[in-house]
Amino acid sequence: MSDTILLAQIAYWKESDPRQTMIFFGVVGGLIVLGILYSALKNTAEGGGPKKENRSTRTFTRGSFRRRAYEAGFSDTESDFLEQYARKLGTTNPAAIFSSRNQLDSFMRSAFKYIERHADTEESAEENKGKLFSLREALSMRLSSGTQIRSTRKLQARTPLSMVTSRDATYASILITNESKALYVEPALDAFGQPIKFPWLSKITVYFYTGNHIGYSFKTRSGGMINMDGRTLLALYHSDKVAPLPSRRNQRRESRLSCHFYLLHVRAVKDRGKIVKNIQVEKAAVAGILIDLSAGGASMQTMSPVKSGEFIKIEFDVGNGNRMAYASVVRTNRLRNGASMHLKFVKISRKTVNEILAYVYGYD
Repeated sequence: MSDTILLAQIAYWKESDPRQTMIFFGVVGGLIVLGILYSALKNTAEGGGPKKENRSTRTFTRGSFRRRAYEAGFSDTESDFLEQYARKLGTTNPAAIFSSRNQLDSFMRSAFKYIERHADTEESAEENKGKLFSLREALSMRLSSGTQIRSTRKLQARTPLSMVTSRDATYASILITNESKALYVEPALDAFGQPIKFPWLSKITVYFYTGNHIGYSFKTRSGGMINMDGRTLLALYHSDKVAPLPSRRNQRRESRLSCHFYLLHVRAVKDRGKIVKNIQVEKAAVAGILIDLSAGGASMQTMSPVKSGEFIKIEFDVGNGNRMAYASVVRTNRLRNGASMHLKFVKISRKTVNEILAYVYGYD
């Protein structure tokens, strides 16, 4: 600034009316105060002003999260895995996760969606989904282990049964009524639709599953055919030695998914002194319907079943496009219309397993 201009300004202030100067500074000061007030009000409205510390924020510590996770049955390693997604999702209180089964399931669903959207690579996404679902599967097993059944007198009507004779013939049935003398079940039918007669006192092993997917078996004897209200039923004597089956490792979901399967022929041949298995896939596809599905296997209804012990290639779609897996046939049950095959997956990709689990738990 030049000396001439500076002197002119000094002369101006000296010659000015003091009252005008006071008015000028009053206006400027008022504008400054208004600006400060506006900024403060804006920050408060946007949540940017000074706030009291939220008590729920103080409750989210690693120790508090671990305590709640431990009470829910998770190990320290599992707790650490869940905690990282709780923080990424902005959870402020472990109680919002572990207070109920529904809240925990909702949190896991949100973690699954977060992994899908933010994973660096598809490989890391499938790996973390697999870890998440392993925790979800273990949780299902803990939640499903309710009061065990010890006596057949506790069975409810309409319970599906699988009967195996001493000759290893398997028949599907259903409990019609449970009375003090015996269980009265729907008889198995032969190819002509006639009831199959089991000899009186012949040995039968019965398998069934409860509503929480816990399996049981018991040994009984046939009480012969009886007529009840004009209906022919098979009587089975009661047993007080009902034994639980090994728990399923995988949660299942009932379904009606169309599928196709191909029979596999596995042959062992020698190649340079080593035994090599060659797999040949039949070209003809057989139609079926998946009636329940899990990460470990499935149950399928079909008009063209294959024998127990056979291997098949199965194609199905849970909503993400056609997927493939190899499975062994564990058991085949004859039904009125076709048969049901119980399958165990023997080769399946990690991605397909995660898609099945997302379908089972409703995360898809």
